[in-house]
Amino acid sequence: MKTSLSLIAVLLVLAASANAQETAESVQTTGYGELRRASEAMIAPNAKSISISLPATVKTGEIISIQYGGQDKGVADSFMVTRIVIQDGTCAIENKRNTLAGTALSDMIFTQQCKKLK
Repeated sequence: MKTSLSLIAVLLVLAASANAQETAESVQTTGYGELRRASEAMIAPNAKSISISLPATVKTGEIISIQYGGQDKGVADSFMVTRIVIQDGTCAIENKRNTLAGTALSDMIFTQQCKKLK
């Protein structure tokens, strides 16, 4: 009986956390975030995220310009936004792409204090 109640409690918690997430077509950001490349996560799971600058507004389907590495030795890159998920005021901006093997890799940008626009 205790096992059944524990299982029900876990399912309720998971359902509540799933409801707390919402997708967005466009968001307003603070202009910075943390980039986590899928390829680097596979090679070095404990690798740190890269601090980046990004546009103040990000939309699904667009290619955004991101910068990292400082102003003197900075790197400019592009990031195709395929999905945006908001949870507790934090955005996860995803770039999902397929590989030759057919598997999907997702680079992610995590931002704090984002706001859903649409």
